[in-house]
This record gives sequence, C-alpha cells and structure tokens, in this order.
Amino acid sequence: MKIVSYLLIVVFLSSCSSYLTSSENVSKTKTTYDKILVIGRSKDKTARIKFESQVVARFKENGVMAKASYEVDGTKTLRSTTSESQTAAIVKKLVSQGFDGVVLTNLINTEEYTDVIPGNTSTTYIPARYGRFGRHVGYYPISTWEPNQLKTGMKYIFESSFYNLTKKKGDNLEWVGRFELKDPSSIERTTDIYSKELVQALLKNNIQTNG
Repeated sequence: MKIVSYLLIVVFLSSCSSYLTSSENVSKTKTTYDKILVIGRSKDKTARIKFESQVVARFKENGVMAKASYEVDGTKTLRSTTSESQTAAIVKKLVSQGFDGVVLTNLINTEEYTDVIPGNTSTTYIPARYGRFGRHVGYYPISTWEPNQLKTGMKYIFESSFYNLTKKKGDNLEWVGRFELKDPSSIERTTDIYSKELVQALLKNNIQTNG
C-alpha cells in the first residue's frame, strides 16, 4: 500500500510539472503587436483546432489580439514544406490582413523514456515490554525499504517559435521554446497547460501588452 501511495504522489507531481524545458529570447526586444497568427502544425485536425483556439484564448485573456490559422485564408490548409516564394506570398497576404506576428508550433520528435522513481525507507517503532519490574515499556524500530520503480512511456517534443512580420530585412525570429510532454492522455488538459506556458513566455520576453 505504501508503494502504491508513493507512486501516485510521484505521478501526480510529475503531471503538474512544466512542459517548457528551454526558452530563448532571440531578439532581446519587447514590443506591442496588433494581431498575431497562431499556427499549430498537426496531421490531426481536431488537435490543431483545439490547440490554436486555446492559444488564441490565452492571448485574448491578456489583451492581445490573435487568430487561429485554421480560420485565416492562406493558412487554413498548411503544407509540410513551402518554397521561399510561397512563403513570401503567404507573409505578404498576412501583412495585408493586419497580422504583424506569428506563433508557429511543430512536433519535432517522439522518443521512449524511462524514469527511475527512487525507493523510500520508513521506520515504525513497536512497543515492547522489558521484564516485569514496573511493567516498563520500551520501543524498538522496524525499518522497511521500498525498491526503486521504473516508469516507461512516450515523450513528445514540440518547438514553438515567434516571428515579427514587420521586419523587412534579416531574420525575424523573436523567440523559440522547447516543450516536452510525457504520455499526454487528454487533449484538453495538454492544450490548456501548453497554451498557458507558451503565452506566459511570450508576454515575459517579447510581447508588450497595453494593460
């Protein structure tokens, strides 16, 4: 029972841990944006819609105008690869629609993982009687040891990047972050945590709000 309880606590704590494992403020600048396009590349249309919608909602909660790519002409259907000329045409169209920032999220790798959950040692003191004089009662310890446990599963590694469309020359990458998800079981819960951490990182590093 102790082992089961311990594992439940560890699993609960790990499920609450952060998805964001690295964050880099590439441009070292922070500015306001009029309208941000949210793109989540995925073969699963349902997952894409849920993710993009959740990120848009997070932005709006913080006073930032954003729109999901599945609702925007030119990005409703996304190809896995685009040429430079195609990309330039898409950017031109987005700018004409008032977009000045883009958040792009890609799944970049999946891999198996194994976590070692350390065992635990506990000591219980049991009362014992020594002889007969005065019914003297003492206590002696009994220690129990729980072995290490191995937890295996699948880890999904995502990368989110933020671009400033108003920059005319040079690279327009503003920020990039790496996210790792272990055994996601719920699209709703996963998108809720991911979108929260993504938007928080962007507001901290690159996006200035009017509030």
